[in-house]
Amino acid sequence: MACDVFPDWGSLTPDGAAEDLTRLLDEAEKGVSAVEAAEPQTFEDLEWRISDAVRPLWERWGMVAHMTSVMNSDAWRRVEEAFQPRLVQFSLRVGQSRRLYDHAKNVLSRMASQPHAGVVQATRERILSKFLESAERAGVGLEGEKKARFNEIQTSLAKLGSDFRNAVIDATAAFKLEKGGKTYTIDDATYPETMKHCADREVREKLYRARVTRAPENVARIGEILVLRREMAKMLGFANYAELSLAAKCAPSVGAVCEMIDALDGATSARAAAEDAEIGGDALRPWDVAYEAERLRERRYDYSEEDLKRCFGLDAVVAGLFRMTKFLFGVDFEEVTGDAKPPVWHPDVRFFAVCESGKTVAHFYFDPYVRLGLKSGGAWMNEFSNRCERMGRKPLAVIVANFPVPDKDGSCLLSMREVETLFHEFGHALQCMLTRVGEEGAAGISLVEWDAVEVASQFMENWCLDDRTGISVPAELKAKVRAAKNFRAASACRRQLAFAKTDLDLHADDVPQDPDSVKRANFVRFGMPMIPEDRFLCSFTHIFSGGYAAGYYGYKWAEVMSADCYGAFEEAGLGDDCAVRDMGVKYRDTVLALGGSVSALDVFRRFRGRDPKIEALLRQQDLLD
Repeated sequence: MACDVFPDWGSLTPDGAAEDLTRLLDEAEKGVSAVEAAEPQTFEDLEWRISDAVRPLWERWGMVAHMTSVMNSDAWRRVEEAFQPRLVQFSLRVGQSRRLYDHAKNVLSRMASQPHAGVVQATRERILSKFLESAERAGVGLEGEKKARFNEIQTSLAKLGSDFRNAVIDATAAFKLEKGGKTYTIDDATYPETMKHCADREVREKLYRARVTRAPENVARIGEILVLRREMAKMLGFANYAELSLAAKCAPSVGAVCEMIDALDGATSARAAAEDAEIGGDALRPWDVAYEAERLRERRYDYSEEDLKRCFGLDAVVAGLFRMTKFLFGVDFEEVTGDAKPPVWHPDVRFFAVCESGKTVAHFYFDPYVRLGLKSGGAWMNEFSNRCERMGRKPLAVIVANFPVPDKDGSCLLSMREVETLFHEFGHALQCMLTRVGEEGAAGISLVEWDAVEVASQFMENWCLDDRTGISVPAELKAKVRAAKNFRAASACRRQLAFAKTDLDLHADDVPQDPDSVKRANFVRFGMPMIPEDRFLCSFTHIFSGGYAAGYYGYKWAEVMSADCYGAFEEAGLGDDCAVRDMGVKYRDTVLALGGSVSALDVFRRFRGRDPKIEALLRQQDLLD
């Protein structure tokens, strides 16, 4: 992809993608073999040539993976199923190349022996160091039968993850309930709102039962995934998969993560019990909790979510998000429309340019609405291309959401949680798009440890109700919403702890014979309501078909850092425009600029001048004694 030349989504077809992948696999293999045969002496001769050899292949494969996530179909699934094993094997072939590994060690040794040339050399040394670590986790040290078995496991895990995701998509799309002239679904856009606002208890119960028992065929896949992950970890010399996962993260050990979970458990246990007692306690059934909690919130803070949604039209929220970002970081956003707009995969998709100091520095797509049966649930950000100074390439990102489809008047009104979701994903995109790192291997979110990748996203959530967004919310209503900010915060925290601890327990030590019993024990510990038929794990895509296996704790780990980052703005004075702008410049020059060129903890230290403190999160959520 050349500079400012965007993917031609309009001409992309499953058959065409299959032809491209066949050709690009062959070209990538030839390019990698040429690097192996050479004797590279410099970073440029090694890293740049490897990147140039494999980039076209991974970009095309990224487009295929994107289409299976946003325009899922049998045809795209066939392409994924046909090429995924080959792409896994090629990835392993590169990762396990002893020649490339030795080349990287030699080049890194030569660089370390030379006089230090500053930031660029430090970034390049980190890229090579991480390349070596990644190769070791990819099995570069394995031989013969062990290597063959390791590669077999990788291929199986990739297939199991895709099948797991597709089963959840299909099960979500298959369920519909009609009653009283209304059609109810369990997709991510409508289910949470229905459970909070539908007065018909029978409807809520049926939706809840359908949602928590989705995709029961994934039970077998869960067991197989856990067994294969443990076997893989053992082959690499780790005691279990959790240790393997944390080897590439900020958290120093599983024990350190458990200490954080225990600390948050202790800080929230009594408060959460009191919160539950306020809405009925053990007398409530699981499908009643969200409904009764919303009624209590309405009574206590004297506003309804519908009052707030009327202020949150999607266009107004997007404009407010852009205003807030410009105030904090000095960047502008221009929507590209008409003939100037590049091709997109669906008519709903919008396209924007990001400008700084009068120059375009990045672009991004925005795909906002739910597409039942076609789009995966939730919201996410991905990058299609990273900043690469030597090639003149700008970052190209995509933000995907599952907001309600506009009504007959063209109006799309967002809940408070959906507004937070948009700010959250935009935080990810900012870290991708505002990077100043010139080497694509460390620019944006590349090399950012996975348990720190949520820092920039969670940080942006703090600004949703800031007056400087310009989103028109009456002052009295805004005051009520701010007063309700930490309503049931302890219960929300414990929900995340239940997921995080379940994830860790499933991947630590021996594989449990009954993974569901692990979930149940943790749900009981953290006060999560459930029914005997609950099969939550069967739709837990984060850890079984996403990147959060033995890493779901990262949401809380990063939340500590993001709360501490926001604390810097609070200390500077949130009402002082000059102080906030100055702090925004510092945040932009560290968290958003440095990408993976240094460790996430070092990035935090450069911004805050110290290590993060868990008290920042507890204070922000009013959980300190």
